[in-house]
Amino acid sequence: MSSGARQITHIAKEATVGVTPAVFARTVFEFTENGLDATVTKEESKSITSGRIARASMITGAEYAGDLGCEAKYSPLVQDLMAAAAFNDWTNDVLVFGGTKRQTFSVLRGFEDVNDYHTFRGCHVNTFSIDIPESGLIKMTFGLMALGRINTAKAPAGTVTEADSNPKMSNVSVGEILLDGVSQAGVSCLTAFSYKWDNTMQLQRCLGNGADPKAILEMGALATGSFTAAWSRNTSDMYEKQFKNKTISLKVPIEDTAGNKYEIFIPKAEIKAPLPSGGKGDILNTSFEYSAVEQAPTITRIPAPVAPAPKA
Repeated sequence: MSSGARQITHIAKEATVGVTPAVFARTVFEFTENGLDATVTKEESKSITSGRIARASMITGAEYAGDLGCEAKYSPLVQDLMAAAAFNDWTNDVLVFGGTKRQTFSVLRGFEDVNDYHTFRGCHVNTFSIDIPESGLIKMTFGLMALGRINTAKAPAGTVTEADSNPKMSNVSVGEILLDGVSQAGVSCLTAFSYKWDNTMQLQRCLGNGADPKAILEMGALATGSFTAAWSRNTSDMYEKQFKNKTISLKVPIEDTAGNKYEIFIPKAEIKAPLPSGGKGDILNTSFEYSAVEQAPTITRIPAPVAPAPKA
């Protein structure tokens, strides 16, 4: 029997796509959910025999995929995963989504109390999402797709670096939201926000490669999300934009208690929303769905200012 408290997730960047580093130096990932798993596809035999019991099915392929969830924080490992989702590097602390640089990881999923370890290689970040609730911790989710898996009864050799201790981010971490470049402070009230990037990856299978996929290929990218806004004259004006095919821009900053900050910027997005509904005891609001068009979304990371050294 295994305890949920004895689960581990370790991550290492790969120098070669699909090849776990020979020296498996890795970092502990502080997760809330790890759904990375292996599944097989099978085909039933159509053969006719003298009995009525079917022949055993045959495996025709394997897939390795699942979501890796965490509570948002300013973390180098989280930022590496974000860069892999964007297919880009951080340049001057700005990450532009929709690049061409492939970055992959080996992910160890372990159950320490029963000596069961699964190493997934060639993990691509297919999807990445940020969810800011009206009240609670901000969540980040990375949808992974991998090229293969091995199972061992002992953890792989290699140095393990502990997770960083940077503070988490919550709804109160959200700063001054800009809509079309205008601060919404005192103008409108946004109560929730989400952003999702989807590389719409597909598996490439080749004869001679066994059940495992040969490659994982990115297709057309989608950047979507939603935000909830309290109903007001300003919200109504934004609601009208969908009927004129007008776009909006959004900038959402989130900052931890140490002063580290992310700024999510959607430069151009189409929106749609319904009129609000509710009873006499309700605060009226509506949920806007948006889709980024024409210009790539970005995330800027801003580290906390370094305190000056005390004078002698």
